[in-house]
Amino acid sequence: MKARSYMTFTGQCNEAIELYKRAFNTETQEILLFGQMPPDPNFTFPDEYKDKVLQATLTIGDDFIRMSDCGPGHPLNDAETEKLSIAIEAASIDEIKHAFAVLSEEGRVGMPLMETFYSPCFGVVFDKFGVMWNLSAMK
Repeated sequence: MKARSYMTFTGQCNEAIELYKRAFNTETQEILLFGQMPPDPNFTFPDEYKDKVLQATLTIGDDFIRMSDCGPGHPLNDAETEKLSIAIEAASIDEIKHAFAVLSEEGRVGMPLMETFYSPCFGVVFDKFGVMWNLSAMK
């Protein structure tokens, strides 16, 4: 199991990537845009989101951070804890289910565990302290 930082922005992710690349003298490992998502009739977005960042990975030293823009209809709250979350990636769906269950105790589910096009088991939970966790089993 690995813990990774995940930063969320309200449309400024590309700008943040460029700033961090300069600040840390680094490059992105990947940038996936909303416009690159496979078609999904249950999740549509306005044309202005095509160039927004669905997920980017930025190397910092021997590690990396991930970041994205908020999707349409999911505004970012002003709470500081939602501007930075912890992303946990595990090889096992069982590890993700366990962590999700424990973190949900006295917490709030942001997105229930589900299969997505990028993970067989993904969910978001805010723990009882207000920390946002993105939990994902890797394919």
